Amino acid sequence: MSHSHFNKIQYDFFARHLRADLGAVKATQSCRWMVDTHRLGRIQDGWWFYTEQDRAAIIELVQRELHIDLLFEHYPDKSARVDNALSHNNEKFNAFSVSNDFVLVNALQTLQLNGREIEVGSISSLGLYVNASKINSVEHQYIVLVENLAVMANLKYLVFLDNAAHLKNALWLYRGDQKAIQSTHKAYAFFRSFTASHQLLCFADIDPKGLEIALSSGANKILTVQAKSLETFNISGIEKDFYNQIQSVNYLKSKTLSEDCQTLFATICAHKKTIKQEHILAHQIPVAVVELFN
Repeated sequence: MSHSHFNKIQYDFFARHLRADLGAVKATQSCRWMVDTHRLGRIQDGWWFYTEQDRAAIIELVQRELHIDLLFEHYPDKSARVDNALSHNNEKFNAFSVSNDFVLVNALQTLQLNGREIEVGSISSLGLYVNASKINSVEHQYIVLVENLAVMANLKYLVFLDNAAHLKNALWLYRGDQKAIQSTHKAYAFFRSFTASHQLLCFADIDPKGLEIALSSGANKILTVQAKSLETFNISGIEKDFYNQIQSVNYLKSKTLSEDCQTLFATICAHKKTIKQEHILAHQIPVAVVELFN
């Protein structure tokens, strides 16, 4: 394994173990390749040990080489079913399901795609599934990647602070989940394809995992609540989510965030408190735009 790029076996191995973030796994050929080729981690007594810095470096290496997120996306080795049908009698050979060509988008007013305006704001819906490969232009200046599906059907309940008012004209894009019909791979690829031409924002839960999603999404801004809203927010029940996201906390500590984003992260950690997007909708907590980086 003298090559420098990830193959599917290596990608799947590191995706599985780095998502769990165990710190050490039984050494395999993939581990030896990582140490020999990229000098990341160390092998001792038949085990591969890696630090939080090694983990972050591997995630960034995958992003640089494959332009995908190791923590959230699948290895890009499958083509669309229609394209496969051109060269294979079995159109299902080595292909994603048809739904994986599509992304879910919505808008508060009208969808502005391929030079056309499509009315969606007048009805309550999740939006429209569109074939991402057939979208040649997005006339919205702002594209917001959304973590939770509930947001897509309830955009009208969002309360925008002054510096986020322009997002009433944004394109809202669901990032998907691990179910095949709503795979994250196509949404992330679609989102990042507009890096040079559009303003990209991420709207995720207000918790360490949400900030980690934002950092790895390709966005340079987030849509979030103000730190003071987090401090005063209270609901019944025991806060468990923060304590289940210590891996994300450690990951974020190794990153350089903007001053406002750092304040938000520090407030989350100080109060051991999180706010889900469903809470933002239900309680109509105002949201603002915050720079991710300085």
